[in-house]
Order: sequence, then structure tokens, then C-alpha cells
Amino acid sequence: MSLKTILVFVDFSPSGEARTRYAVNLCLRHGAHLIGVYVAPAGWRGDRAGCYVRGQDAIRQLINQHKAEEAIASEAALECFKAVTRREDINFDFRIIRESDANEHAKLHSLHADLIIVGFPGPGGLPGNWSPEDMLLATGVPLLIVPDTWNPDSIAERILLGWNASREARRAITDSLPLLATAQSVSVVVVDSENNPRHGEEPGADVALYLSRHGAKVTVEHARSAGHSTAEVLQMAAKRNNSDLLVVGAYSHSRSRQAIFGGVTRALLANVTIPLLIAH
Repeated sequence: MSLKTILVFVDFSPSGEARTRYAVNLCLRHGAHLIGVYVAPAGWRGDRAGCYVRGQDAIRQLINQHKAEEAIASEAALECFKAVTRREDINFDFRIIRESDANEHAKLHSLHADLIIVGFPGPGGLPGNWSPEDMLLATGVPLLIVPDTWNPDSIAERILLGWNASREARRAITDSLPLLATAQSVSVVVVDSENNPRHGEEPGADVALYLSRHGAKVTVEHARSAGHSTAEVLQMAAKRNNSDLLVVGAYSHSRSRQAIFGGVTRALLANVTIPLLIAH
């Protein structure tokens, strides 16, 4: 697999511009096409005065005003996107979807990408009523969540891979393989391996060998939780290794929407301190 189409949800905020720059840098490295998607907020959102408008002419005037506001916001997002992309030699296109149509349209556009980039904290360019979990479950496309404060020039050079020998972790490897293969270093972190019989005799050794055959520069690190959660152990290891990308698989264990993801996944999604690539 290679990264040929990267989709980034954008807005015209400083964090949206930085997110676009992150996506552009990733496209340059992998020769990928970039799709920018802007969710245009409804012009009437928060306009309580509109509830009291009466008369056909007044209503028509209010509708036109809201359309004009939406157009201005969309144009600002486009100019912000082009200000970053026009500096570089990449192929790109820009798409606008209305917030009222966002659920289906956001999913539709995302289905045809190799990687989706959003921001943190939410909505990070996503429709206001969507979360990263929603996007991941709706599309199955790997999601890269970039904190708003992250330096967009530090991109997937020192990757930390959380490995528990599960199907979900294996899916995360498959989805992130182009990044793993081109990184300066990949640290495979195995937490409490003695409690997991799936690892075999040498926990992490087989997956490290597999990745090395793809050109990845791999080391294996064994960690004990020692009273910390697995998410905390991974975050501490990432900080210790000065990692600039954390890769994990999203474990699901319930049909209940409130508990669809496991505890490690939920904890990492609640506190994204470095770019997080999550696959399901």
C-alpha cells in the first residue's frame, strides 16, 4: 500500500492552517494528492433573532443574508487552504460541504482517501456533531489526529507503534505501513507482554522482523504498566523517545455507541498530545 490520496478537514483558523501544512508536508513526502474539505457552518446557527422574523420579504432577506455569510466563510477557508498549498508543488482540490448535509457528504468524500487528517481538540474541521470515532466507524479509513499546537514540520520521523498482537494492531500496521517504512525510527512498544499469550516466545520480535522487511528501522521496547494505564504507558514512552507519531489499533468490544471503543482507545482519543494515527 502507498499513500496516494490524503484528505484533510480544514477551516480558516490558525490551527486549520497548520493542519493543512501538516497534510501538505505529508503529501510532498509520499507524492500524494491532497483533498481539502471544508464544512460550511449554517449561517443561521446561533441567530435567535431569526426565530422572530415574520413576513415573506423579511424571511427571504434573512435567508439571503445567511447564504452570504456562508459564502464569505467558505471563501475564507479556500483562501487559507490555497495560501498553504500554492507554495508547494502538489496536486490538490478543495471541496465544500454544507453543515446540513455534512453527515453523508463527509463520509462519502472520506471513503475515497487513504488517510484522513483532523484536528484536536474537536471538532478539528469535522462537522460539529461528529467526532473522530464517528469518522473512523463510518468509513474504516485510518484517521490521523493532529493536535492544534503541533509543529506541522515534525512529521512521522520517529514513530511509536503500540503492539499487543491483536487483529486491530495488525490493521494499524497495514494502514500506516507507508509511514513506518519511511520513518527515521520505529519503536514497537509491548506493554505487559507476560499477560498476553498471543505474543509468542519473543514478544515483538516477529512484528519487528516483518516491518524490517519493508524497510522500517525497528527497535522493540518492553514496558510494564506498574499501576499506570496502557494509554499512559504509551504516552510516556512517546515522550521519552521524542516520538512525533503514535500508531495504534482501535479495539471495539460492544455494540453500545457509548462503549464501542476499548479503554485504551478512548483514553488516547481524550488526550491527544502528539499526532495519533488510529485504525479500525
